Formats: sequence, C-alpha cells, structure tokens
Amino acid sequence: MDTSLAAFFNVYTLTRGRRHFAVAQVRKAALVTGDLDIASFATSCVEHEKELRTLEAKWAAQEEKPPAFAPEAKPIDLAIDGVLGAIRDTAERQVDASAPGDPIAKSGAALLEEIFPRGLFAVTSLPFVEELCEVERILGVLEDPARVATVQDLGLSRYVARLSDLVKQYRAALELPLPKRVTFAEVKAARNEGQRRMLQLMAMIVGRYPSESAEDQACRLALLGPIVQQNEAIGQALRARRAAEDVNPETGEPEQAPVASAAPVVTMNPA
Repeated sequence: MDTSLAAFFNVYTLTRGRRHFAVAQVRKAALVTGDLDIASFATSCVEHEKELRTLEAKWAAQEEKPPAFAPEAKPIDLAIDGVLGAIRDTAERQVDASAPGDPIAKSGAALLEEIFPRGLFAVTSLPFVEELCEVERILGVLEDPARVATVQDLGLSRYVARLSDLVKQYRAALELPLPKRVTFAEVKAARNEGQRRMLQLMAMIVGRYPSESAEDQACRLALLGPIVQQNEAIGQALRARRAAEDVNPETGEPEQAPVASAAPVVTMNPA
C-alpha cells in the first residue's frame, strides 16, 4: 500500500511559480491566523522554492557541452594572444624601419622566424594546453641570454616580462578544477522536493483543523485555499487541452511564456 503523502491528496504537480506563490500565500494566511508552526514550515517551503529557482537558472545557463577548462583560463588566453600580437607587430615594424645594413634587420627577422615559424595565428588558434606549451617554448626563446640584446633592441623587453607573468597565470588557471555543473537529476529532485514539501504543508493544515466544524472548515479554506486555487487552474487548463501557464511567484500573474504542466501525481480520490 502506498502511504506517501501524494496518495492522500488528489493534486497536480504544480509548476514552480504556482507552487512558490501558493505556499507564500499560505504563510501569510498562517501568520494572520496565528498558526506559527504552519507559518514556519511554509517559510521553509518558500525558501526551498527560491533555491530551486536559482538552481534552475544555473542549469539553464550552462553550456550544453561541458567546458574543458575552468573559465578563468579564457581571459588569460586572450591576454596572451594580445601580447604575442604586440611582439610580432613591434618586431616587424623595427625590422621594416631599420636602416640598410642595420644588423637588427637580420637578427629581428631571424627571431620572428624562430618564435612564429608558421605565423602568429598558428599559435593563437591552438587549444589551451597546446598553446601553453607553444608559448612556453616562445618565452624560452625570448629569454635566452643569447637573444637578450636583440629583444632589447626591438623594444620587446616589457612584452617579454608581461608574457612571463601571463604564462604562470595560464598554467595555474588550466590546473584549476572545473566548476561543478548542475545536472538535470539535481533539478528534478529539487522539483520533487518542492512538491513533497507542499503536500506536507497541506497535511499539517488538515491535521491542525481536522473536524467538520464551521471554525475548522473556515481555517482549512483560508490556509489551503491558495494551493487549491493553483491546482484548479492547472486542472482547467488540462481539461481544455492546453498548456497550463506558470505564474510569477511574487505576484501570481501569468508568465508570458507558457509551460506545460505535469500530469497529476495521483489518481486516487480522497475519501
């Protein structure tokens, strides 16, 4: 025998916005009636819905394909590409502007050929790890004591120092652990938990006001009314064979983009 709360309440699985709005309204009603225990649990339901909203937003914002490296590596990669471009452009200008017979023309051209044998784009277009290895090779060439004079004459010393610093940052960023991704299983579990909490809230209300006295019926109506209203809205949409639109969790107004409602969580009618 199914003894879960869902088996005793004939309600639909509310959309997140509808459930959030409903439990918030229950909290307000409980505070008015002085039911502090119910108000406290309703508050925990509201907090869960806020956390679910954040979780769903993170899940929706994720790239479909997991990134290969931590996001900190991307801006460093772009900075390295900029410095490499500055090194090439500065060296080429010095070589092109040198006077006939100036030895910097020959040594500068040789240096460019050694650090960019297949051109700048062949380096900057490499995947992160491969680019790191190639840039470390280039940095080794530029820092070679035998080439210090050429680097200085070409005006590259500041770029080399900057490149050295960026390479250290680049390696550190590539070694960072990847950020934890939100899985659909986590989102689904949180959605189910929100529905379960709402059912528990309903059970607390029924348990607090169990009789058929006018007073208990009035309290049940005041406290369960917000949930019943949202449940009926979904039922009407489904009976009309249309998608049940979600609502703004703060105002209860329909959201612009409709979402399909889930099927009822139970088929058993309450006795």
